[in-house]
Amino acid sequence: MGCVGMVLVTGLMLGGAVAPVRAQGSLGVSAGLYQPDDNDLDRTEVYGLHGGYRFRPNLGFEASLSRVNLLDDQQESFPGFTSDVQADLTNLDLSLQWLPRGGFVVFGGPGVARLDTKVRVSFFGQTASESDTSTIFTAHLGVAYEWWLSDRFFLRPEARVRRYFDDEAQASAADTLAVSYKATDYEASLLFGWRFGS
Repeated sequence: MGCVGMVLVTGLMLGGAVAPVRAQGSLGVSAGLYQPDDNDLDRTEVYGLHGGYRFRPNLGFEASLSRVNLLDDQQESFPGFTSDVQADLTNLDLSLQWLPRGGFVVFGGPGVARLDTKVRVSFFGQTASESDTSTIFTAHLGVAYEWWLSDRFFLRPEARVRRYFDDEAQASAADTLAVSYKATDYEASLLFGWRFGS
């Protein structure tokens, strides 16, 4: 079974562990700031989609998918030679949510990330490019606060820390590019959501 499949199975097990009493689903979109652990990488924007299910008044589950442009660096070392490096990071987080009281939310769980990297080099009109894709297991922990706008719509500012458990890059003899991402990154965002159900 692939990495994404195992993470989804874990999420279904968490989500189905307790029989619904006050079933309530949710959908939402978010936008915020992403701070990489590496000082050479700049803070950037992050956008996400969220879907959740509240199977107890104080216990729920949520899956979120977000994407961030981790690196977009173009340089001209000397006339006639330019290099362009791009790295995009897509995160799938599966969160078990606990709502102690007063709108506060504590959440965390496993996840998986996909890192897409592309390097392009131009030398006096001649261009060469290489790309690499890697799948990384992750874990995250965060806090949030739900502010209700009505009986269905809500705002939720949240902050999370995410750990990427990647191995060191190992390039084979046929490869010219192999990347890895082993870091602890930080994310702060604002979610606008709609809750439905009983």
